[in-house]
Amino acid sequence: MSKTDSLHYKLCCEGAKWMKKHTYKYVAVELICTTAENPDVWGTNGFNSMLIEVKTSRTDFLNDKKKFVRQKQNARFALGNFRYYLAPAGLINKEELPENWGLLEWDGKNISVIKRAEMQPVENHPELSVLCSIMRREGIKNQIFNYRKNHETDTNEQRRV
Repeated sequence: MSKTDSLHYKLCCEGAKWMKKHTYKYVAVELICTTAENPDVWGTNGFNSMLIEVKTSRTDFLNDKKKFVRQKQNARFALGNFRYYLAPAGLINKEELPENWGLLEWDGKNISVIKRAEMQPVENHPELSVLCSIMRREGIKNQIFNYRKNHETDTNEQRRV
C-alpha cells in the first residue's frame, strides 16, 4: 500500500471516483488479496468487473509488463473484465498498452479516457478473492447469510441461520 499523501494513492482515489461514475457500484482501493494480483482499484457492477492499475513512473509501468498475470499464458489469473492503466498525462503512450487494455490520464484535476478498454474474459477465482478481502476488511464474520424472513419469529439470529 502506498502512503496516503503519495501521488499513487491520490490517483487510486481519483480512479475509484471515476469508476464509480461509470456504473460500477462497488469499488475498492489498494486491496491485498490471496490472488496473483493486488489491485490498485477494483470494482464491480454485479455483472462485470474493472481493474485500474495506477502508474506514477515510467519504470513502474515498464516493470508491470513482467508481472506473472501480465504474461499471456497466465492472463486467466488477472482481474477485471475491463482493464485500465491510470497515469499522469503523457507518461504512457497508448501504443505501449497490452492488448485490450485502456488508458486513463490524470491532468492534475480530471481523468480523461485516452483509449477505452475492451472486454476481456476472466475466471472468477481471483474476483472471489477480491470480494473476500473486502468482506474481511469490513469485519463481516464467517456466517450463513439467510435473508428469507420467518414470519412466525422475526429475530436477527433466526434470519442469520
